[in-house]
Amino acid sequence: MKLNWKVNTVGLLKEILSNNETGILRKPLQIFANLLSEVARRAVEINDKELNALMARLALYEVTDPHSKEFDQEKTDKLINYEK
Repeated sequence: MKLNWKVNTVGLLKEILSNNETGILRKPLQIFANLLSEVARRAVEINDKELNALMARLALYEVTDPHSKEFDQEKTDKLINYEK
């Protein structure tokens, strides 16, 4: 069985920005977050299983973000462990 690492991308960006010494990164990271949001929207439109799995592993869908009230572990697992 292949290990599928996950990253809470939104949480990571928030953590970086919460550090007092990273003020200079605020704008670039906000732009990056906005671009990732656009990528997530496009991925939903495309609805490719492999792309959905990657997006889920990056927690870029509300349903895959453990800090979202929309989080659903079962749906997250299905997206990540899709059958090829």
